[in-house]
Amino acid sequence: MPAKLMRKMAILALVETVVGSPVVPVAANALLVSDATLTPIEGDVAERNNIRPFFGSSGSTLVTEYQKVSFSVEFTGVAVAGNLPGVTDLLRACAMSATVQTGVKTVFAPVTDGIESVTIYGNVDGILHKMHGARGEVELTTDAKGIPKWKFDFTGSFVPAVDAPLPAVNYTAFLAPLGVNKANTTLLLDGLAVAASAFSFKAGNTVVKRDLMNVDSVEITDRKSTGSVTFENTAIAVKNWIAMARASAVVPLVLKHGQGATNTATFKSARAQLGKPTYSDSDGVQMITIPLSFIPSDAGNDEWAIEI
Repeated sequence: MPAKLMRKMAILALVETVVGSPVVPVAANALLVSDATLTPIEGDVAERNNIRPFFGSSGSTLVTEYQKVSFSVEFTGVAVAGNLPGVTDLLRACAMSATVQTGVKTVFAPVTDGIESVTIYGNVDGILHKMHGARGEVELTTDAKGIPKWKFDFTGSFVPAVDAPLPAVNYTAFLAPLGVNKANTTLLLDGLAVAASAFSFKAGNTVVKRDLMNVDSVEITDRKSTGSVTFENTAIAVKNWIAMARASAVVPLVLKHGQGATNTATFKSARAQLGKPTYSDSDGVQMITIPLSFIPSDAGNDEWAIEI
């Protein structure tokens, strides 16, 4: 019997019309991923702990069942302004809205209500794993001299694995990535173009699996978005980052990756709160790392936006 090869993997995802009701993704819903980890069954275990006249395990019972999948997707734009990026359905299932400005861009923003879900198919060399009602957490990392990536972590309902041929895939929605460097990437923090070596963002979704009588669902019950930025330290006269952190200053931040008319992706926040900075050394240059918290206004759901 031939071995099952991990490199022969296809992952597809499609947003569900009704939350928790399975849909069938097709080739156009294929995801171009890396660093994929598929957990075919996960859940809570209750120990039986029976008392008997001898030592030994009493065994246990699996009292909840679900699946998890995590993977990375390159942070890129689109070939034609206003087209939907390949990660659209994934971001919608991470508690975001997607607003298309025809011929211009798609804007993703956080939501609290009406959170959508996806059906995900993961086929590993002929073994198909399905999960529906999946919702997740997402992180964005942009490190200098690297490829910027989304990192997704989804939880969904358990469905037994079956034998099925690898599906057809179409990756045309995913462009070749641009490296993070001076030519491609800019970062403004409180209006200052900083010499950044790294930026990260976490949506901060609280994703929980609910298993009750008549309830089997995955819910997002909270969001606290955070991040960090590392850059060459500046003179106090330019920016007093320590004083700003002491004052819990809330400042604008704009990261733009890709400087052309297309294949651009931008992270924006008008409300990035600065945390306690730390120092480090890079090639003999003093670097400063500032943790960030993204704070919504009284209107809510406006602490950041992503434009692609």
